[in-house]
Amino acid sequence: LVGTLVLAVMRLADIRIKFFRLVAVVACDVRARMTAGLLNKAKRGELALQLPVGLVRQGDGTVVKDPNREVQERLDLIFNTFLQLKSASKVLRFFNDHELPIPRRDRFGDLVWKKPSIAKILSILKNPAYAGAFVYGRSRTTRDPSGKATVKRLPMDQWRICVKDKYPAYISWETFEKIQAMLRD
Repeated sequence: LVGTLVLAVMRLADIRIKFFRLVAVVACDVRARMTAGLLNKAKRGELALQLPVGLVRQGDGTVVKDPNREVQERLDLIFNTFLQLKSASKVLRFFNDHELPIPRRDRFGDLVWKKPSIAKILSILKNPAYAGAFVYGRSRTTRDPSGKATVKRLPMDQWRICVKDKYPAYISWETFEKIQAMLRD
């Protein structure tokens, strides 16, 4: 009787192990299908990622320039000033000397005007969306053995997906590439 009971418990444990393995396989398959669907949308440039200030997604999903002319003009001024001065820090100095705030989105998505920082100027200059491109995979996240995540920005030739002419552009793609080369030097 004891031997039969032990055998029944072992069989039940074996069934539970097989069940949990099956659940794990199904979960991995679902995750893989979801990732594939996400990547397919990204390849078409239809993945609705958060847009930078100056670009707005309408109710039907189309993206337009922010209708606020002051936002458009300020972004144009950032790009034109950089092309003229050839330095992000000089752009920052110009904006601060002339007490020109730059448009930003707060955590609720509302437009706010803030004093510029070098990080924000650089993020505008480096964002391919301003050249009309949808880009996915501009960075890679790795984890060290302790689990700490590190985000590494990738060079343009290593971006996973780049769909040009997807958004209305503030600058041409050629101008964007020129700015990236100037920032690297």
